[in-house]
Amino acid sequence: MKRLTRRQTLWLGGSVVVVAGGGVGARLLLRKRFAPTPYDDLIALVEDRDGAAQIGETVLAEVEDFEPKTMAADLRTRIAGRPLATVIAEDASDRRIAEGGGWVLPETLALICALAAKASA
Repeated sequence: MKRLTRRQTLWLGGSVVVVAGGGVGARLLLRKRFAPTPYDDLIALVEDRDGAAQIGETVLAEVEDFEPKTMAADLRTRIAGRPLATVIAEDASDRRIAEGGGWVLPETLALICALAAKASA
């Protein structure tokens, strides 16, 4: 059995590093990007922006007077740096829920989804 020389080992190790780095770099370059909006800090709280926008469309169909700037300010005050899960749990315990297209959601999550829908429009 032939042994690897030091030069071959270095080439092999370098090749592995280049391939792994290329995979990570390509993933970052090819991810979906969105145009910046004034509500990105709130929309970033949900993992799937496209899914949130789809749910937000159904929520907006149920809401008559939705003013995004006012809602965003209210949401920022309500969330105030706390984890979204905590705020959603409070919504559920206080029975602040919203319905849209058959979805029953905590109010905060529904409003964030509505902002995502407005931002994607």
